[in-house]
Amino acid sequence: MNSLLRRSLLFAVLALAPVALADGPVAVQADVVFASKTAGKVDPSLVKMQETLGAKVKYLTLEKRSSQKLNVDAKGVTVALPNGTSASLTLEGLKAGVATLRVKLPPTDATYSLAKDKAFYLQGGAHESGDLWLVLSQPK
Repeated sequence: MNSLLRRSLLFAVLALAPVALADGPVAVQADVVFASKTAGKVDPSLVKMQETLGAKVKYLTLEKRSSQKLNVDAKGVTVALPNGTSASLTLEGLKAGVATLRVKLPPTDATYSLAKDKAFYLQGGAHESGDLWLVLSQPK
């Protein structure tokens, strides 16, 4: 009976291990970007952002204000923006290298899928003479 109990416990541990690992922290790159319609410089690393947002708004200045690598888990982390607002990021799941994140950045509260080599852009409100954006991606 002890042998059967040990085998059952080992099976349970092995079967549940992927679930436990899926809820572990996931690395997320969080960049705070200042954007303005006033002529200026576009950081070379933000050209793709400029192209992506170009259909909605034409920013002539894109400047990375801060950049940090976060370990996001089910407990969540917070990213402060220079205009006094903050974003809350929580890991809801991880499957096949795609992280499902819940992001609260007032007035938005939404869930996003973050895959490798992808990024999403969240408007963080007005700041100085332009806008702030939170750019979330997987670190390279």
